[in-house]
Amino acid sequence: MTVDRIELEEVPEEAARGRVAEIYEDLRQVLRSTQVNLLYRTLAVHETYLAAAWEALRPNASVAYFERCADSLRMRMVPPMPEDVPDHAEALEDLGHPEERVAEIARILDVYNYANPRNLILAAALKGALNGVKIGGVKPGFPDDLDPLPSGPPASMPTPRLVDPAKAPEKARGAFGRIRAESPGGVLASVWRAVGHWPEYVELAWAFVREEQKKKGFEITVSLSQGAAAAAAQEFPHPVGLDRARARALEISEAELDLIDKKLDHFIHLIPRTNSSILLMKAALVGEGKVRRKPFEGE
Repeated sequence: MTVDRIELEEVPEEAARGRVAEIYEDLRQVLRSTQVNLLYRTLAVHETYLAAAWEALRPNASVAYFERCADSLRMRMVPPMPEDVPDHAEALEDLGHPEERVAEIARILDVYNYANPRNLILAAALKGALNGVKIGGVKPGFPDDLDPLPSGPPASMPTPRLVDPAKAPEKARGAFGRIRAESPGGVLASVWRAVGHWPEYVELAWAFVREEQKKKGFEITVSLSQGAAAAAAQEFPHPVGLDRARARALEISEAELDLIDKKLDHFIHLIPRTNSSILLMKAALVGEGKVRRKPFEGE
């Protein structure tokens, strides 16, 4: 797996203004998240494209078909577990962290495990549409596929605080550098910044997932997840017609579209690797038996 390095400029949530701020708030409500994912913060640099993309995606992201596909994809993202999954809860306790810390970190992992399958499907839809693949407009397979989803984040979902890598503790900065060196495009996924408040945990988690990422089973899981996300997007009930011709009509240049296409490709590689890693981290933190539970079930 080789992905060219790329610098992902973004519009942070606290810096969003005007139309971008309005889109961010709608993203949080429709995608039921306390945080705007890096995918959309990156696309916000291309404001006209982000507005058109979210307008095209929103009808599909609002219905039960989308939730069903995201839940199925989340299960597919579970990688093979090694026989000797470490006990990170015990390790953190030995380092002086209270039990509450383990629960806090587990909830942060749940935020990203909840959101990432959704974001991968939407990234696949945009990538496909931009490259001429017919996305959506398919008759629903189940009677309730068009039922509206609830809006707003689940009640118990926390809001992760992202560590600024430049201001992180020295131990965390070192770990961030090692993670970037082996991540698609050299980008640090937000989940690492969210747990970066506890450098000892970052080092424990990265040492574990780094070895697992080298295994064939992990790569197969990532590949199958990418394919499943693309298939789910193609079966959307509502069409996503944001192809290059439509984008050019919005006065988005070919050069900008090429850059957007490259960024989408980056996320299609980054998201499944990150979420399969999160599921390994969850297994080491709270036990393998809890990995397949849907985060925030019933909320």
